[in-house]
Amino acid sequence: MWEISAETVVAAAHRLRDTSGEGERLHGHNWRIRAVVRAEALEVTGWVLDFNHLLAVLRALVEPYEHVFLNEIPPFDDLNPTAENLARVVAEGLAAKLDDGRARVTRVDVWENDVCCATYLRD
Repeated sequence: MWEISAETVVAAAHRLRDTSGEGERLHGHNWRIRAVVRAEALEVTGWVLDFNHLLAVLRALVEPYEHVFLNEIPPFDDLNPTAENLARVVAEGLAAKLDDGRARVTRVDVWENDVCCATYLRD
């Protein structure tokens, strides 16, 4: 079993719904997003996926979130823009583009800062 990962950073603002305190105020993060892809067999090249391909797909998926107010764009106009929900949305978006029966997106981690991280695990 092999795993590879790639990370990118997105600067975006959000305001949490149905909460009290600090999270309900408009605020921003430099969200660090890490995607993990797993495979039981390597490609003929000897890799799970090309790192550059994984990073390009990840970056293209999160680019619409760069320097925006997340609450105003889909799916976060209806979905609370928590780190947990961002991790799931990214994981599902990546899986739709990368899962091929051999390689599979298994995990996405989203850090709001250096010490707080939410993880979405795909079975």
